[in-house]
Amino acid sequence: MEGEVTQRKSKALFLVASLLVALAAVLVLGACGERPEPEGEDVSVEEHFQRGNDYTKQGMFEEAIAEYQAAIDADPENVSALTNLGVAFYNVGRLQDAVDQYERALELAPNDADIHSNLAAAYVQLGQLDNALAEYQSAVRLDPNLAQAHFGLGVVYVELGQNEEAIAAFEQFQALDAGQDAMASDLARQYLEQLRGE
Repeated sequence: MEGEVTQRKSKALFLVASLLVALAAVLVLGACGERPEPEGEDVSVEEHFQRGNDYTKQGMFEEAIAEYQAAIDADPENVSALTNLGVAFYNVGRLQDAVDQYERALELAPNDADIHSNLAAAYVQLGQLDNALAEYQSAVRLDPNLAQAHFGLGVVYVELGQNEEAIAAFEQFQALDAGQDAMASDLARQYLEQLRGE
């Protein structure tokens, strides 16, 4: 009975942690205030990008997708627009589309730890844990101070049964986060207690 309770608790922690990893997708924001209105027929790449950001902040992801896509149509190598399009796709549950955009962005910016972390979060949601592990490892190699990537890495290690690695990842997350993200900090603490048998 106790093992069954622990197993249910583990699954519940994973579900909550997966959602938290999902929320950690990083949006690249420029200096944006009010949504710019076009003065003529031509709308610049930057205006589309800013509109996409504004829509994203309002939770209007379908509208954001259209604006980011317009920015990318005008500038196919706009890493920020590709990344944010991935975030918008992620938020509407179009996970494979999110993966595709993050991969395109990484072709142009292979050393961007945030994009690797975003891609890993999408892989977690798709259940592709080996891919998620590789991307989180890339993220922490590129930016050892990226707390969210350490948290995600811990979640993936738990699911892969690599408990020692999970403990190290959650401890690193706690050291970097210092309680800034209350929900993630609480989940990391719960994972550590469970992994240590406390």
